[in-house]
Amino acid sequence: MKVSFSSVNVALSFFISLFPFSNAVLADELLDAPKMSRASTAIMFEEEKEYNGNELIVKFKPGATAAEKEKVLSSIKGKEGSTVLNGQFSLVSLPKGTELLAVANHLLNQKAIEFVQPNYKVEKTYVPSDPGYKEQWHLPKIQMPKAWDITKGSSSITVAVIDGGVQTNHPDLQGKIVSPYDVLTGKTSVPANLHGTHVAGIIAASINKTGVAGIAPNVKIMPINVFKESLAYEFDIVQGIVYAADKGANVINMSFASPSYSYLQDNATTYAKNKGVTLIAAAGNSGSDLPIYPGALPSVIGVGATDSSDELDWFSTFGKHIDLVAPGVDVYSTVPESSYEYLSGTSMASPIVSGVAALILSKNPFLSPDQVEDILTGSTIDLGVKGKDKFYGYGRVDALKSLQKTSAPMTDISSASTFTPTGINKISMNFTAQKGTTVSVYIAKTKGTILKRLINPKKWNGGKVTAAWDGKLESGLYAASTSYTVVAKLTNGKENFYKKKTIQLTNKVKPTIKMNPSAVYSPESSSKLSLSYDVNQAATITANIYDSKNSLVKTVLSNKSVTAKTNKIEWDGTDSKGKKVKEGLYKLVVSGVGANKIKASNATVSIKIETVKPTTQIDFLASPFKIDGTLKSALKVTLKEKVSMTIYVATDKGVKVKRLTNNKPFNAGVALIKWDGKNDAGKFVAEGKYVYQTEVKDAAGNMRVTKSKVFALQH
Repeated sequence: MKVSFSSVNVALSFFISLFPFSNAVLADELLDAPKMSRASTAIMFEEEKEYNGNELIVKFKPGATAAEKEKVLSSIKGKEGSTVLNGQFSLVSLPKGTELLAVANHLLNQKAIEFVQPNYKVEKTYVPSDPGYKEQWHLPKIQMPKAWDITKGSSSITVAVIDGGVQTNHPDLQGKIVSPYDVLTGKTSVPANLHGTHVAGIIAASINKTGVAGIAPNVKIMPINVFKESLAYEFDIVQGIVYAADKGANVINMSFASPSYSYLQDNATTYAKNKGVTLIAAAGNSGSDLPIYPGALPSVIGVGATDSSDELDWFSTFGKHIDLVAPGVDVYSTVPESSYEYLSGTSMASPIVSGVAALILSKNPFLSPDQVEDILTGSTIDLGVKGKDKFYGYGRVDALKSLQKTSAPMTDISSASTFTPTGINKISMNFTAQKGTTVSVYIAKTKGTILKRLINPKKWNGGKVTAAWDGKLESGLYAASTSYTVVAKLTNGKENFYKKKTIQLTNKVKPTIKMNPSAVYSPESSSKLSLSYDVNQAATITANIYDSKNSLVKTVLSNKSVTAKTNKIEWDGTDSKGKKVKEGLYKLVVSGVGANKIKASNATVSIKIETVKPTTQIDFLASPFKIDGTLKSALKVTLKEKVSMTIYVATDKGVKVKRLTNNKPFNAGVALIKWDGKNDAGKFVAEGKYVYQTEVKDAAGNMRVTKSKVFALQH
């Protein structure tokens, strides 16, 4: 089956007038505004909201005297400027750097004040500065300027353009091309086709002060070539549909048509839809009511074409299989050689709907194809007879109404914008998440590094999600004073959706240092005294050794910055002159300073310096020692203190043949040691003369090696 493009050459000229609009608030609505409570002021000053950082709008209570006003303004170093609504509302300027939220809360506690709010910034509805925008009558027609105030699309949403190829390096398309594929050649490069390039530009031309603007300028385009010149074959088209679905396209645009039903294409579009793809196709340019495919397939949204007067154009196919209509006459868009042209046809109407579908999925990527279609058909400008009809379907697409009808999968994160952890408090945050998604919440740096997981990925059944943060990081330390980002993530395995909120944290937690209170050490040992300590936040640590007379012996740490929870202090048993200290009692005093120069309580460790080596007494339990294949008591070791001990059997020449214990702890008293006569290789040793050797280390690190008398071993 051969398939042709659904565009026609229609020469029309017209002028487009763009009208400014206002977003005014009625005076009586403002006068009826409720008094803002202290609890709600933080919402007003959220970082996501833009306002003048040095001004507040203040409403004084009726009857407030000039003296009362002056007293209030003086308390905040404010200066009253302009007033509105018969002097009820005043614009108050404040010194640079003033914390507006704190001032607002202060003002609300004053008897003369009724209302306080920021001086919010207000912008015009978005209008692109691209020079070709004035030629794109279809954009204001479907309310794109207001729709762009909601979203310009997400880079995570991809529209596959199954067509005749696209100029991928076109100034309005470069940087947004993903997974290009030429079905005819099997290559990942596609030709720069006029029709395909025009369609791609309608969907996603960048708003970049060059050329034109696309419906969804921030989404990605997946160009798939199935055409040779102006014709394509069924199997190639189906390959393109399957490729797009398997490569993760969210929307497939098909601006081509054939009068013949295809069972294969029906199955392919069903396959793609079952994989979550919204399929949109041109209704065709037959000017008749004959079904045109793939637009007439049940899995595909069929789109007819209208002119600037919302009239169905003469060439547009009509009939009960038409779902929607969209502008399709003299549509100005991208073409090869980095240029721009007008084209007409349902080929141009289809990508307009595809672009709106991409915006819907940008706002909520978890919608099913049926849900996307319901939003598109339920938010149209109804044309012709009321309800669905054979000429206009459900009506002409309207981007603004579609986005207004699209619910986000997650509400904004509700929480305070500032947090001062004290060690016993938490900041709570909540939002509502869509059912059937997996939700997770974490604290991140500006660049996205995860610092603390608050909710690990969890299947969600819908409703309110609540999380809390005590100010600690994944390391267990309290976070430093700076701004952090709370990230709430939803996923369905294919698409992800994020909401973020910035929280300014001020750390006022008292730093703590935790250590074992005592230690024993010998400077005669080969190792240093190593003492571990835990802190609850990044801090600057100083550690000093004092003798029993409280005289400073040595500073082992001086204002060392530590950023880990567990750290070590080492001492080699010498004083500040490098000489080993004498036996006796010493103490280690560790001090620290944490965030905001808050001092920690000192941690003190009592250190006993002991240099006397431990002693052992070795007695034979059998001499000669007779090997009979059983494990039996061989020697008795008498200890005067708790030690760790390694015991060997060695020849009388000093060759070790068996290790009986390895650094095993023993309490003071008698230890009975068994042996079966085998060596470390598991074989019985030869008859001859042997000794037992003990290596004993006490708690201070002092070590003594002791050898027994020679004993005889017999088989």
